Amino acid sequence: MATLNITHRAIINELRKFVLGALPDATNEQVIRDTQNFASLPHNAIVLAFLFDFEHDTAVVNYDAPAGQAAVQNSVEARVQMTFYGEYAEQRSRIIANLWRSYYTTDRLVLTQPLYVQSRGRHPYINDSKQYEDRYILDLALQYNPQVVFNQDFTDSASITIIPVSG
Repeated sequence: MATLNITHRAIINELRKFVLGALPDATNEQVIRDTQNFASLPHNAIVLAFLFDFEHDTAVVNYDAPAGQAAVQNSVEARVQMTFYGEYAEQRSRIIANLWRSYYTTDRLVLTQPLYVQSRGRHPYINDSKQYEDRYILDLALQYNPQVVFNQDFTDSASITIIPVSG
């Protein structure tokens, strides 16, 4: 059986903790993962969405004979969207954008590391009451190195018998 050590859900959870630490005025209820079906957004919400990822390199295989396992790892670039709603959207998005490529962020993230801010923009929308509301969207790039571990058979000796072919 193969196991994966870093999942998208784990990355979003780590980013959520990062946002809550960087924005002391944000509450647990405001910072949510996307795809919350049939649930309205909290007031001044911050929504985290995993957009996509792609491999940077060819996978590397490491073997651990005493444990009877092998591990395949590669570097992956991922893009995550953070959407900030409400009256604090502009300042919150600016704080995260400015912190993204700083030691502040690299010191706090374990599963991932920040690469760059692809974009930050204001995207106001009309709510269900036909009123404009502020919304800022950050498109962030990060890198993570997922590893898949699986059982591997090893041997420390072999016996070969050569049978000549007569012809």
